[in-house]
Amino acid sequence: MLTVVSMFGGTAVAAEPAGAVDLVPRSGTTIEFAGRDYSGRMSIGGHGDGLAVVERVSLDDYLAGIREVPFSWEEAALQAQAVAARTYLAWVLWNGGYRPGRSYGFDICATDQCQVYAGTGLIDGPDGDRWAAAIAATAGEILVYDGAPAQALYSSSAGPRTRSVEDIWGGDAVPYLAAVDSPEEGVTPYWEWTVTMPARVFGEILAAGGHGLEGALKSIAVETTPDGGGPGSVVVRAWTGERRSLTPVRLRAVCNVYGPDLYPALFPAPRPDGRRWPQTVLSYTFSAELIGAEPPVREDLIPWLLPEDIPQAGRVEIAGSGWGHGVGMSQWGAQAMALAGSGYADILGHYYGGLTPQAADDLVPGDVAVGLSWRRDRAVLRSSGPFEAFVDGKSLGAFGPGTWSFFASDGAVTY
Repeated sequence: MLTVVSMFGGTAVAAEPAGAVDLVPRSGTTIEFAGRDYSGRMSIGGHGDGLAVVERVSLDDYLAGIREVPFSWEEAALQAQAVAARTYLAWVLWNGGYRPGRSYGFDICATDQCQVYAGTGLIDGPDGDRWAAAIAATAGEILVYDGAPAQALYSSSAGPRTRSVEDIWGGDAVPYLAAVDSPEEGVTPYWEWTVTMPARVFGEILAAGGHGLEGALKSIAVETTPDGGGPGSVVVRAWTGERRSLTPVRLRAVCNVYGPDLYPALFPAPRPDGRRWPQTVLSYTFSAELIGAEPPVREDLIPWLLPEDIPQAGRVEIAGSGWGHGVGMSQWGAQAMALAGSGYADILGHYYGGLTPQAADDLVPGDVAVGLSWRRDRAVLRSSGPFEAFVDGKSLGAFGPGTWSFFASDGAVTY
């Protein structure tokens, strides 16, 4: 249930419980939520753990709101991105929708956990007409494998080479998600990167993530076989003999969450141009080394010393390439190929094992429910113009510009 308190031109609408409230904007009206504007049907539903805010929008309007690459990029790169985004959406729906969304009534989320969706108005901004043209030029096209939408994973940059899906997350190999060269050198700003920190700081980050070691670090090594050798592991050892083994996926997550949390002045680290990298550890493709860590006392005495008696020494250096998981299409690689004259079909074929775009209207939805937020205690929505409100499917009436505040109330919406 949820609670809604609304004000329209100074007139208050009485509060009462409801299961869901829908706001349907008229043509030209947008509804602002959490700093972004939306033009589709907005649904605020009450659930046991809070409110869910969902927009239902047409396929083309959904694609128009995808904000994954600069719209100033080459035409072929934008077209490749449009097909990849449409395919990924179709794959998510083919497989039952985004799993957390099944409890909240939406198909796909709006964040980088799915693909970044920023609502309406993007194509009205700088170079937006180029993105709209890419969507139109590839209308209805997706990548198909074995009669179903392909899992068209993509990420920002792969560095010299993409990664096989099983090399990152384990499991079975997927023919069209195998590692390939990515010709993005000199184009991507993420070709190579390095983050360096005191060994003590690295140890504190590990401990915050539940992988702490007693005593000073002795070594760190990435034991990974690329191109289908499995996820591998990052092995960290202390002088006391303790050992921790993490997958690269887990280590990256720990560093990206707890690095900035514990040391916001250090992480993300500065780039050579003085700006900061977007994350502490940018990808799963990296090496790691403990440098300058000499044994503080005789090694044979270490097991009998208390951890606080062993001084932290040395520094940890993590050096890698790319930004993101590196599986499937590299967006910067697509831009590099487009700059070199490749068309969008060639780009997609290169990164997805020879798959080429094809019209598949029967595999593509006409509209989509996008999860904007869930598990919220409160949600505030503002309309720019007229809209109609529905409470549990029944019309509450038409309203003009105004603000509605929704509150979770014992699994319901109160308004």
